[in-house]
Amino acid sequence: MTSSLAQDAPQEEDGEEAVVRSVSITGNTFFSDSELKRRIRTEPNRRILSIPGLTWWRWIYQLGDSGVLGKRVGRALKASGEPPAVLDSTALSDDVERLRLFYEQQGFRDAAIAVEVIDTEWEDRVRVIFRVRPGQPTYIRTVRYDGLDMLNDEQKRRLVEESVIEPEAVSGDSLLVYEADDTRYSKPRLLEERGRLLTYLRNQGYAAISRDSIRAIVYQPKPDSFDVTFRVRPGERYRFGRLTVRIEGTEPEAAPETDTLDVETTEAGKTVAPVIVEVREDGRVGTGIVRRALQYKPGAVYDRSKVLATKRRLEGTGVFAFTNISTVFSDTVHVPGIEDPFLPLRIDAQTRNRHRVRAETFVLQRDPTGDPTTTTIQNEFGVGVGLTYENVNAFGGGETFRANTSGSIATGLDSTIVTSAQFEATTSLTLPYLLRPFRFFESVYNLRNARTRLSLSFLTARRNDLGLLIRGRGSARMRLEMEHTPTLISLVDVLDVSLSNPDALPQFEERFLRRVFGDPDGGGGITDPVQRTQILEDYTQPQVNTAFRYTLRSATANPLRRDQGHVYEASAEIGNLIPLALDEFAFSPGRIEYSLPGLFGSSSDGTASDAADGVQGGRLIYRPYARATLDIRQYHPLSRGTTFAYKVFGGVALPIARPNRVPFDRRFFSGGATSVRGWELRALGPGGASLTTGDSDGASSGDIANILGGDVKFETSAELRTVVLRNILGGNWGLATFVDAGNVWFGPRNPGLDGDANRPGTDGRFRLPDAVGEIGVGSGIGIRIMWDYLVARLDYAWKIHDPSPAEDDVLRRSFGAPEARVLHFGIGHTF
Repeated sequence: MTSSLAQDAPQEEDGEEAVVRSVSITGNTFFSDSELKRRIRTEPNRRILSIPGLTWWRWIYQLGDSGVLGKRVGRALKASGEPPAVLDSTALSDDVERLRLFYEQQGFRDAAIAVEVIDTEWEDRVRVIFRVRPGQPTYIRTVRYDGLDMLNDEQKRRLVEESVIEPEAVSGDSLLVYEADDTRYSKPRLLEERGRLLTYLRNQGYAAISRDSIRAIVYQPKPDSFDVTFRVRPGERYRFGRLTVRIEGTEPEAAPETDTLDVETTEAGKTVAPVIVEVREDGRVGTGIVRRALQYKPGAVYDRSKVLATKRRLEGTGVFAFTNISTVFSDTVHVPGIEDPFLPLRIDAQTRNRHRVRAETFVLQRDPTGDPTTTTIQNEFGVGVGLTYENVNAFGGGETFRANTSGSIATGLDSTIVTSAQFEATTSLTLPYLLRPFRFFESVYNLRNARTRLSLSFLTARRNDLGLLIRGRGSARMRLEMEHTPTLISLVDVLDVSLSNPDALPQFEERFLRRVFGDPDGGGGITDPVQRTQILEDYTQPQVNTAFRYTLRSATANPLRRDQGHVYEASAEIGNLIPLALDEFAFSPGRIEYSLPGLFGSSSDGTASDAADGVQGGRLIYRPYARATLDIRQYHPLSRGTTFAYKVFGGVALPIARPNRVPFDRRFFSGGATSVRGWELRALGPGGASLTTGDSDGASSGDIANILGGDVKFETSAELRTVVLRNILGGNWGLATFVDAGNVWFGPRNPGLDGDANRPGTDGRFRLPDAVGEIGVGSGIGIRIMWDYLVARLDYAWKIHDPSPAEDDVLRRSFGAPEARVLHFGIGHTF
C-alpha cells in the first residue's frame, strides 16, 4: 500500500505560520466525507453556519490574545474562543496514515492517500486537499464457525441468522458454514461479530468464554475476496448454582440476618442451587426484593442476559447505592448424572440511607396549560420554596415513598403586583414491580424493568388578576411504567382521576367577564351565547375527570442538551367512562345528566350571568371524550456546536357522548414560549377566528387569549442552534434561529363561533381544504445559555402569517406594529 507524504507547510517570509482555511477530500466514493473527516486532525477554524470567512471563535480568541481588554477579560475570551488552525506538517502525515489504515481495515488493500497544500489569495491562508484512490474492495465470500458442534440445530440456526455478516445461503453440509451476502470485508465488522459470538455463547451457558477464546482466521482464495473462519473454544457449559446475596446497610445497630429463599428452581437444581440472603446492618431490607429481582431459575442452564437482568432489577428499586454480581468458578459443583457443572454466583450490594429530607428554593416559569384559571396571554414568572421527604425501601420490598410540599407566588412581566399564589402537596409511592393483576405483562413482553407509581396531589391557588380562587384541585393516579428497551418505554395510566373546584371572587365579573364578554353598553368581546355558557362552565363549575391512557415513548436524545437523537411519543386515552357509568346506573338510573352530585357547595359568583347561562351550582360536571396525540422530535448535529432540530405535533380530541365538547384540560392550545412563538401564550386560534376583544373599529386589543382552546391541533417547528461563546460565566452561549407554524381548531361536533358568513374559517371549526391557509407562521431569533445542569433561553419572535381576520396586512403589522413582535423567556430548550 502506498501513500504520499504531506508537503512542508508553507511559511511566510516574516516567519508567520500558515493557517488552514479549508480541508476537503476528493476521490472518496465509498464513505461519506464526514466519516473520513472524523479521522483527520487537521481542520480549519469553525465557522458560523459554515459561512466562509465567518470564523467567529478565532476572532474571539485573537481579541483576547491581543491584550487590549485586559488580562482577565482576555483570558475569558481565549477560553471561549479557538486559536488559529495553524498548519502542521507532522499532523498531516499522521492524517494520511490514519486514512490509509482506515481504508485497509475496510477491505481496500490497494488504497493510496495523498495530501496537497495549496496557497490561497490570502497570504497566510492555505487549503488542504486529501486525494483518495481507494482501489478495488475485497469481499467476504464464505464464513465458517469451528468448535461449535456441541450446539443443537436450533442454536446453530439462530447463531447464523443473527450474524452481523449477513448470510446469503447456508451450506447443506453444515449449518455453521454459509456464503456472505455481498458483504465487503471490514475488520471492525469482524470484531463486532466476535463480540456478538461472546454474548450469544454466554447466554447459552458457556460462562467461561472470553475474547481470547475466539480467533478470526482470514484466507484469500481470490484477489478480490476473503474466506473467514471463526475458531471458537467455548469451554464447559454451566448451570446456575448456589446464589449468595450479601447486603450491607447503613444501620450499625441492626442485627445480622441470614435466610434461604423459597424460589422456583429446576429439578436439577433443587439440592445444589439454593438462594441465600445475608443482611448486615440493615433492619428494613426484606428478602422480597431479591425474590422479585431474580430473573432466572436456579439449576437452569447459565444465561448471562438473565444475570444482567437481575442486576438491573436490583438497581431499579433505588434501594442500593451499588450492586455487583460475580461468578465463583473456584466453587463449581459437579453432580453425578448431570453433565453440566453448577456455577455459584455472588451478589454484593450496599444500601442507601433510608431517610432523606431536602429543602429548596426555586425560580419558576408557569405555563398554565390545562389550568382553567388562566386567560391572560403572558407567561408568569415567580419564586417559591419547597420541602421534600423521601423514604427509600419504606415497606421492605424496595418501595419508595415521597412527600413534597411547595408554595409559590408569581406575576406577569407586565405587572408590578403578585398575580397568583399557589400551594401544592404531592405524595407518591413507587413500587419496583407491577401490581396484580398486571404482573403478566412482565413475562408477556419480556420487560427490562417495570414499576408501579401511585400518586396523590392537592393544589389550591388564588388568581388576583382574574378574581378566581381554586378552593381545591385533587388528583390521583395509578401508572404502570414498563421498559421494553433502554430507549423504549410504555406508560399506562390505569386510572387518572381529578376533581377541581374553582370559585369566583367578587371581582370576577369586572376583571374577567367584562373583559371576555365585552361591556354590555360598549359591545365587543364574545357574543356567541353557546360559547359564553361554555366559558362559564370551564371557569366556574366544579368538574370531575377520569381517564385511561396509554403512552409509547422512544427517546435517544439527552433531555437537557437535546443536541442529537430523537424523541417520539404517541398516546391515546379515553375519559370519563367511570362517571358516565355512575351517572347511568347509580345516581340517575334511566337517564343521563352528565353531572354527579357535588362534593362542594355552589360555585356560582352570584352575578346575573349565572342564571342566564345555566350554571349548575354545586354539581360535578363531566364530559366523556377520546383523545390521541403524536409528537415527533429529531435533533441532527451539523458540526461541533451546531444542531438542527425540528418537531411535528398533531392531536385530536373528540366528545363521545351527547355533550359536544371535551373537558377544558384535555383540549389543545397554541401560541407561547414552547409553541408557535410569534404569538403570546394561547393567543393563536381557533382557526381563522379571533377571541380577542375589539374596539368600535374592529381592531384587536389583544388582551385575552384563546380561552376556549381547540379539539384539533397541528404544530411544527424548525430551529438551528449554534454555540458562539464557550465557558462564559460557567456556560456556553448560543444563538438560535427558528420558524414555527401551527394552530388549533374546533372539532366537527363543536358548534364553533358566530363567524363571518362571507369568510370561511372565522367560526374556528376545522375544515381540511381551508386549514392550510389558517396555519399561523412565526419566526425569530434567540439566545441560549447552556450550563451542565440548566438551559436558559430568550426568544424574540414576530408573526409571518396571521390567520385571524384582524391581521389582514400581516407584513405591515409584522414589521411595524409592536403587537406583532413577542419576547419569550423560558427554561430548557423549546423542544
